[in-house]
Amino acid sequence: MLGTRVRALRRRKQWTVARLADAIGIDKAHVSRIENNLKVPSVATMAHLAKALGVSIGHLIGETLDKSEIKLTRAAQLLQPAQAGEPALHHLVPLLHGAAVRSFEAFIVHPGPDAGQTEVRHGGQEMLYVLAGTMDVVFHSHTVRVTVGDCIHFPGHLQHRLCRVGRARAKALLVLSND
Repeated sequence: MLGTRVRALRRRKQWTVARLADAIGIDKAHVSRIENNLKVPSVATMAHLAKALGVSIGHLIGETLDKSEIKLTRAAQLLQPAQAGEPALHHLVPLLHGAAVRSFEAFIVHPGPDAGQTEVRHGGQEMLYVLAGTMDVVFHSHTVRVTVGDCIHFPGHLQHRLCRVGRARAKALLVLSND
């Protein structure tokens, strides 16, 4: 877990492995081995890592908790789509997103009845977990129908569109990686 924490703290500072290595005076390959849990750093190296990353050694080894690492969005803070009538458009309700999350974003998506003509492409990965209703994920050459409890995952670079099937409201958890 030490390596995972070092990597997360380094990324939070938006530092490269090389920049962290320079900051603490060791080879970047050594930092990489630490981050991949292939090497346990000496106490002196841990002290240098903690100082460079702006945390205590206790935090670095998991004995203390940095509460800023925990992100919580309360239900009352979420923007809810209009509940009345038949929604004609897709609605996205952000759960976790933006710079504070870094590696992924999460939304509740309420797809409209029409996939439209615009196909979406993005970097990273996409995962969709259906919470209610039925929807089609329309790719360039085929369509995948998903229903309650189904989970679909695919590279974001694939052109795709989303639409609900039938009149019943559909709702899914949408997770996008920012890799």
